[in-house]
Amino acid sequence: MRKWNCRDCQIMPWKNGRGSTTELAIFPPGATLEDFVWRLSSAYVESAGPFSHFAGVDRSLAILSGDGLILHGHDEQGVPPRVRLDQGSHVYRFPGELAIHAELCGGPVLDLNLMTRRAICGHSMHRLAAGEYPLEATEELQILVYCVAGSATLPADEVLQAGDLVMLEEAGRRFQLRVKEGAILYLMSIRSLKR
Repeated sequence: MRKWNCRDCQIMPWKNGRGSTTELAIFPPGATLEDFVWRLSSAYVESAGPFSHFAGVDRSLAILSGDGLILHGHDEQGVPPRVRLDQGSHVYRFPGELAIHAELCGGPVLDLNLMTRRAICGHSMHRLAAGEYPLEATEELQILVYCVAGSATLPADEVLQAGDLVMLEEAGRRFQLRVKEGAILYLMSIRSLKR
């Protein structure tokens, strides 16, 4: 298991240059925006504007703080013309090549964004309620857990606090994640496609 905190992560400009993002994790290590297999990041959105274009990439987006975003897309591309996301919304999944324009519902927003290269792997991302969750990494499955607020525990009394990210790396090892009441955590599973 690897563990690190977002304070230790790299802050970089968006692909379209209209904002900045904290790169929480990228695979393979040292990859760029052009050749990553998957990438997890958190962006601070201060103004309305278009999303960066990522051909061949599937994206999942969650709102961590702020009043939320309204995403404007195009019906002919399979996206509803208007989608409102806030902290209570389900994770929103969409293809990275779609032309989407984001509008702020109020002040700045902090979001969480997982991207996977469609031809190589698939992913799921969802928010966890309080409770216990058995987790197991495999040769084909990488698991990440990101703590937004509150705390959770893993075996050996390993505590996750706000800003902590863990990646389960050891195939076949089972972990029991205990999410405390009031905590906000996101679980991400990245599965390699079978050839």
